[in-house]
Amino acid sequence: MPFLPFVLLLAWQAIGKSASFALGWATAIYFGQVPGKQGRVLAVISLASAAWVIVVVGFALPLLAGAGLEAAGAIERNFQVTPLVVLGLWAAIVLTPPAIAGVAVLLEFHEKRTLGRWLRMIPASYPATGSLGAGVLQMVAITPFLVAQRLIRKQSLLQTALSMREHTDDDDLAQVVAGALRSLGIERVEVEQARGPITWPMLTLGFAAHHLIGAVVRGSPVRLRADGLQLFAYATNVAVLGPSGKAHRARAALERELPFDRAWITWSEDARDLEDAIVQAYRDAADDPAALHRRLDEVQERVDSESLNVEEWNLLYRLRLQAEHEVAERQAKRQPAGDGAAPPTRTRPRRKASAPPRARPAAASSRRSGRRTRQP
Repeated sequence: MPFLPFVLLLAWQAIGKSASFALGWATAIYFGQVPGKQGRVLAVISLASAAWVIVVVGFALPLLAGAGLEAAGAIERNFQVTPLVVLGLWAAIVLTPPAIAGVAVLLEFHEKRTLGRWLRMIPASYPATGSLGAGVLQMVAITPFLVAQRLIRKQSLLQTALSMREHTDDDDLAQVVAGALRSLGIERVEVEQARGPITWPMLTLGFAAHHLIGAVVRGSPVRLRADGLQLFAYATNVAVLGPSGKAHRARAALERELPFDRAWITWSEDARDLEDAIVQAYRDAADDPAALHRRLDEVQERVDSESLNVEEWNLLYRLRLQAEHEVAERQAKRQPAGDGAAPPTRTRPRRKASAPPRARPAAASSRRSGRRTRQP
């Protein structure tokens, strides 16, 4: 089989050269910015699925067709492949889909992380791997045109973390995003259906999204249009596409408003529990900054001792600052004018010797998102 080494070399070079750029942009555009370990694993699974499709199409199908024609006497045997090579390639074709399914179960791409769940997924893992691999190859082919279009139009693509809480649906998601944009004075937000070649990869990915990677990839993102902006709501984040100034202001509004309205801005279970504790303390505080400060000090002890990555720690710290700022601001507005009372005191979290040095990046991150971190 003289073309076999060429097919394998072509598969390796095509995947290796496109992985660093096209696949990165493709997953960001079509999957959104999947955070943490799941995002890295999703990239590996996508590469493995694309390689599996190339090997199946470039090796298995031609080999079977050649063997059939040879058995029928239509052609003579004109190639020689060692049994070890054939065995290795067939093992890769047979074992890769179950291995991908096992990784998806292990990394909690599905609700139940059990052996039984993995065994039940094995039959569907073959078409699901083909669906994912074919969709990724389509993404790699289409994405350069989308990137060029974005550059020509001088648009920015920004991402912000978002996961909807339990018992919510796409309508709630659209309402949450529209509510955040209303804080910028944008009243008209249209929910629309994506059409055209840009949707082809997601249609191809439909089976894989349902059976393999549904916890981190939405079959089709919710698409909204408002004031020259396009917003794509994925399973774990919202992407904002539009002119740079508008896009950055929209992202800042989303990051300000989302934590207090049916959505999480963190992604791990431990971080979400802490985020819930901060939001609940904010809701219970009414207009009492001192009471809120005491509650948040207790939560901060848990945040500092929890095993969180830097980004999630910064998000939680920023959320604390925002909660204290808004409660202090409400108290200041309710203060009767001219009563001689002293202005409300600042409610900056007190510094502790045990506090991690990551508090400084949290404030910087808040300033970059357009949010004030100093309290009135």
